[in-house]
Amino acid sequence: MKGELPGERGYTMRIVRSVQSKVCVDGSLLKEFLLDEPLNGEFLTFLKHFGTVRLLPRMKMPYFSFEKEDFISIKGFVGDPVVEVRYRKDFQDLTLDYFHLLLYYFREGQSGIEKLHGIGLTIQKKIDVRQRQDQEK
Repeated sequence: MKGELPGERGYTMRIVRSVQSKVCVDGSLLKEFLLDEPLNGEFLTFLKHFGTVRLLPRMKMPYFSFEKEDFISIKGFVGDPVVEVRYRKDFQDLTLDYFHLLLYYFREGQSGIEKLHGIGLTIQKKIDVRQRQDQEK
């Protein structure tokens, strides 16, 4: 229905399992998750509220990436239930649950967007404090 927000129709994407985890050369943590449903355009629209979404639609399965600076990046294919999530080394302890939060608040539509913005601001303040402390060292 036009004007309907993501998640308001009961779309409840969940993580089935973590397929693999590895630490990258730069120290970031890369986790691959299997979701119970394929990623869709509604979720990408939801992600645009929190960071930068890039979509390459001309591929057999459209490729997307999402970036929330200092938090996470997500990569995958629209229509595929497997996604790659990368957590920056310096802030993993603060952002490790962020992908789970995105999935959870997606279900709540507009109210989820507002709640997650508040959570994101709280996490960002902690990141800013840590960055200032690191600069002072």
